[in-house]
Amino acid sequence: MRHMNRVKTLNKKKSHRRALFQNLANALFDHESIKTTSPKAMELKKVADRLITLAKRKDLHSMRLAFAILRDKEIVRKLFTDIGERYATTNGGYTRVLKIGSRKGDNAPMAIIELTHKKEKEEKKEKDEKKVRETKARPKAKPKEEKKEKTIKKEKTGKEKAEKTEAKEKKPRKKTVKKEVATETKE
Repeated sequence: MRHMNRVKTLNKKKSHRRALFQNLANALFDHESIKTTSPKAMELKKVADRLITLAKRKDLHSMRLAFAILRDKEIVRKLFTDIGERYATTNGGYTRVLKIGSRKGDNAPMAIIELTHKKEKEEKKEKDEKKVRETKARPKAKPKEEKKEKTIKKEKTGKEKAEKTEAKEKKPRKKTVKKEVATETKE
């Protein structure tokens, strides 16, 4: 019986399980959303939430503890500078698991695990603000006179094109005559 054994083994040994969660956590913090099987996602949620809690503390000891799990300096740097700051005021609930159905090949239950505060949303807000600023700063519509000049130019170019095509049609085409080559057979 598995009394008091809270870790799901996922039919893997401890070293394999640790490497699996290291890779999944690195991918999650790098891309901020990944697709995996549902049991792996549920276990990864525990690991990722623990790492984000370490990132919120922002001290050297917690950084070393995070590095012991992730083993990637760039991801740890991103975790402590970017992701940790996003969740500074949030207590828990750093990740969400969305179940998306079964995989086609082996019918395994699939899920998407993602960070709740995504950076993409912040970038979209900034883009929307830029659009609003641009619409306010846009120059007024051009006067009708300029528009008329452009249409006249277009009409002229259209007439020139028509004249060129008529000139091509008037030219007689060269007829190609096939020359028959007589072959003599040796007897």
